[in-house]
Formats: sequence, structure tokens, C-alpha cells
Amino acid sequence: MNLIELAHGRTRAVIAPDAGGRLLRLAILDGVDWLQLLHAPQDPADALRDPLAWSSYPMAPWPGRIDGARFTWRGRLYELEANLGAHAIHGTTFDRPWTVEAVSRGSCRIAIALDERWPFGGRAVQLFDLRDDGIDQRIEIHATRAPFPAGAGWHARFRRDVRAGHDVRLLVDATHFYETVDMIPTGWLKPALREHDLRRGGPLGDRRVDACYRAPAAPLHIIWGDIELTMEQSPNAGHAVVYTPPEDVCLEPQTCAPDAFNLAAQGIDGVGVAVVEPGRPLVAETRWRWRVQPSSANRGRKTGAAAVP
Repeated sequence: MNLIELAHGRTRAVIAPDAGGRLLRLAILDGVDWLQLLHAPQDPADALRDPLAWSSYPMAPWPGRIDGARFTWRGRLYELEANLGAHAIHGTTFDRPWTVEAVSRGSCRIAIALDERWPFGGRAVQLFDLRDDGIDQRIEIHATRAPFPAGAGWHARFRRDVRAGHDVRLLVDATHFYETVDMIPTGWLKPALREHDLRRGGPLGDRRVDACYRAPAAPLHIIWGDIELTMEQSPNAGHAVVYTPPEDVCLEPQTCAPDAFNLAAQGIDGVGVAVVEPGRPLVAETRWRWRVQPSSANRGRKTGAAAVP
């Protein structure tokens, strides 16, 4: 499998173009140790065998579920290939190889043609650019022959145990999330109360959340003890999905709600559907920055270079 290893200061990343163009690994240097942030497989081939389960992968040309693998746009019904029960989920690019267009020590650009599973054709592009304290990511969705509705996002699966002895915390400053029936949004918004209230950044514990939040008012945060990762999005990425299975934590910035094409066809506003045309792509960005807070756990620890795991 082709793997692209990127490095910039205290940040290391591995991009797997052959495994759906995903950010396979992301490691940071806390002054002593290289810490892996993503829920990544030991064997990169596992990302091909179970592409929904690992690391951080792009969702294009839509994120989340499309109800019954069909949607109506401009008065016409379109049918897609179902890949999760009766539904189509997370687009058509996370399980196919991408083409490498450019690579440097700290950045790369990869691209993919949208195949026959997407009736409009088109093309997607990803850019990764490492910083000393983070990574910038960009998704572009291009129409090549005709306009179409589009959405995009990053399905980022993080480890819970980055810092031993510390429960992971999430901070999502959103007041409402989408009501769902059988995991499909109804279009109604519900107040983020009790287990869905992530505005205080408390320990996640055994809370099980699977929700799409509308219009978070600030960057997203995931915290492991003294380590904090901040995710700041471009203005058009105004939705965030939180999913908290026992083995990892998913924090997913995206441009639209799940099933957004059908919600928009029902006349529901604000669900984030973009219309791309030749020469007018959808462009979305997420900028991840990390920092290590001074803590008693780190006092007296010897700093220096460490081997990348």
C-alpha cells in the first residue's frame, strides 16, 4: 500500500491514498513521547478491509446517511448504491484509491474522479498541510459536466486513551442537534440537554452520543488531560457529528446535515446543501491545532526528541 509520510516540527502524519485518501495516522510530540491521536489500525490494510472503522477519512460528495439511498433534486429522483443497510453513507470516495498529485516534506495533494456510483460525475481533491502544532486540511468537490448538490466532511476517529488515566472530554458549543428516527434526521431540531450537552467540556465517561449538531458557535475541542486539540472550520462547515462508541470518539466537522439533499427537497432551510457547477466547486477546510498544557504530570519530565512509533 502506498503511504505518504509527512513531517513538520512536532507533528507527524501518514496519508493513505490507496485506503480512501484518509489521514491514517497523526502523531504529536508532547516534549517526551510521540502520541498517536487517531484510532488507527496496526496494519494499514485493515483500513481497506473495514474502511468505515478507522482513522480520519473524507466524506464526499456527501457526509452521513442518505435515506433509502435515494434523493430528489430539482424534481428528479436519483438512486444510489446502498452501503449501510438500506442507506448510502459517507459518499463514494472513502473506500477507493486516490491519485497523488503533489508531495513535499510537510504537505500533499491527492485527487479522485467521482465514479459511476455518483450520477453526476465530478472530481474531489484533498490537501494536507502540516504545521508545527497541527494540520490543515481542505476538501474540494468539482463538477466537471453538470451542476449537482454536494456536501463534504471529515470522519475523524480519535483514540480515547491518548493520555493514560484521563477520560476524554469533548467541547461542542452548540445549542441544538437534529432529531432522528432510525438515524435519519426528521428536520426538527432538539435542544442539546443532558447527555447531548457538550458545551462544558466535561468528561465523556460512558455517555453514548450519536448526533449531528447544528451551527457550533466556536471551534470544536477534544481534550485528553493536558492535551487539547482544537478544530476550526471554514464558515461553510457549519455542522458537526459526534459519535461515541466504547472504543473511540468521532468528532466530524462537515458542511451539511445527514440526508441533507432530501431535507432540502422538503423545503427545510439551513441544512447546508451546496450546489457545485463547473468552475464553482465546493471548498471546505478544517484546521486542527494541538497544545500541551503545563501539568503536574509533566513536571520533572525530561524533554527531548523521541522515536516516532
